[in-house]
Amino acid sequence: MVRRVDRDFFEPEGEHESDLFPKKRARTTRERMNTVFMALALLVAVSVVAGLFLLLSRGSGGPRIPNVVGKTYREARQKIESVGFDVEIASNQDYSNVDDLDRKKVEDQDPKAGSTAEKGELVTVRLKGLIEITEASEKAATESRENQPGNSATNAQTARQNQSAAQQPETASLSAGGRSVCIDPGHSGPGATSDIDPATGLDVADNGGASGEIQAMWELGQKVKARLEQAGYAVRLTKDSANANASLRTRADIGNTCSITVRLHYDPNLHAILFPGEGQYKQHGDKVVYVDPTVARGSAELANALFPFLKTVGVTRKVNDMGGTSNNTGPAYVGSVLSKVPVVLIENDPSMVKNNPSGQDKVADAIVSGINDYFENH
Repeated sequence: MVRRVDRDFFEPEGEHESDLFPKKRARTTRERMNTVFMALALLVAVSVVAGLFLLLSRGSGGPRIPNVVGKTYREARQKIESVGFDVEIASNQDYSNVDDLDRKKVEDQDPKAGSTAEKGELVTVRLKGLIEITEASEKAATESRENQPGNSATNAQTARQNQSAAQQPETASLSAGGRSVCIDPGHSGPGATSDIDPATGLDVADNGGASGEIQAMWELGQKVKARLEQAGYAVRLTKDSANANASLRTRADIGNTCSITVRLHYDPNLHAILFPGEGQYKQHGDKVVYVDPTVARGSAELANALFPFLKTVGVTRKVNDMGGTSNNTGPAYVGSVLSKVPVVLIENDPSMVKNNPSGQDKVADAIVSGINDYFENH
């Protein structure tokens, strides 16, 4: 005989099997909620990591320097400037007499490709086939200068400075605040192919420049002069007609009677403001003339004032150079080393100033704006 066991005898009151299911369901809901919270936390963590990775991948130093090694100088300049950097040729390379500069290949660059930098930083390139200015040539020039401390050239140069200083007040008094500007339109008409300056020993003969340059720069010079005079400046030109011949010594002497000198040129390849730097020199044989340190500082300030305006009319960069520190190469730049006042040489874009009256007007306006900016702080 089988006896039926009463389940109530073993189960406490209120804890029947039917009462256990709600508890099981509650426990399952909490597990699901925990799973959702873990998923959300994981999603947030992934987002943070992705954001940090993106930030690091962009870098913190600005855009990256492009690789231009092996490219022509024209290609390199365009590529570097397209991402917001400026470009210059290595300072110990002489390119003053190079006609095919844009076709020279880049063999090295600084900073290296892939480096990060702020926009406006300078990228220096070294080109194949340019003359290297060696330390030996620098040393020889220094020794040459030190071995002639009391020569007649030095005395004559001092006399010229004193004469210029005596002339300065008379010229400066012509304009409000003593602000006077010398405009030097390059180049000269027919003349001697060699003209040795007795005061410095440098060859100061000028030449005809590029095709059409003399006439175009004379026209531009006239427009700059008219605008400056209208603005109240005293202005002098270094020659009295387009085809007049004036040596680089004569041009420098006229410029030294003014507050600043602005030299006007154009070049098919080089569109830049060039200004002399401290330590640079011109040499002819054993005669050496160094840039005056005060002139170097003032010239840099003048170039900085002009550049923002000239950038809008085809001038792409500033170059702390005067045609190479070398043995009288780049004859047009000899006039800059002879300057005793801040001086710049503007190599304009021929497309802006050659047979282009409206372009000349724009360039003249830019030059005057830059000169105004310079004198606001001097």
